[in-house]
Amino acid sequence: MTESRQGEPLYYGMFKHADAKAGYAVWLPVGWTGLKMGKGHKGAVFFPESEAQDTYFSCESFKLRFAVTEQDVPVLREGFNAGLQALPGVDVESQDETVTPTLIGFDARFTFVEGEAKRKRWVRNIYWGKLQIVFIAQGSTSAEFDYWLPMFYHTMMTFEV
Repeated sequence: MTESRQGEPLYYGMFKHADAKAGYAVWLPVGWTGLKMGKGHKGAVFFPESEAQDTYFSCESFKLRFAVTEQDVPVLREGFNAGLQALPGVDVESQDETVTPTLIGFDARFTFVEGEAKRKRWVRNIYWGKLQIVFIAQGSTSAEFDYWLPMFYHTMMTFEV
């Protein structure tokens, strides 16, 4: 989408995407098109507009060999930050982390360059026991990200493990 949008996207309802094998569920806006990830991945990608696939919300989980604990936070933080810095033209706008005895999470909002486009993305990386879940909300541009942010926010904040 190249034109500037006005207002916020309209909600027509929410639906729950539950993936028992992957170990999570998320609430998504009705009308978004979903596709399962390919072989070797446990997740799905959802598009608010099926013809504009550079704007999306994705969720994927990984079963880890060991349970993640609070003692792992420094090395996880280092790896998360290294992953961000590896993106071309990255500009990290905000970062946050959550550390509890049962859940560890790393969040970042940033822009980066993909080909000729400057994209905006929000990544949320959650560890719960032996489960890692990665949520990505991406706008094809910063303006598209900002337009869809109310829906991205709701989905990011209502996940279930």
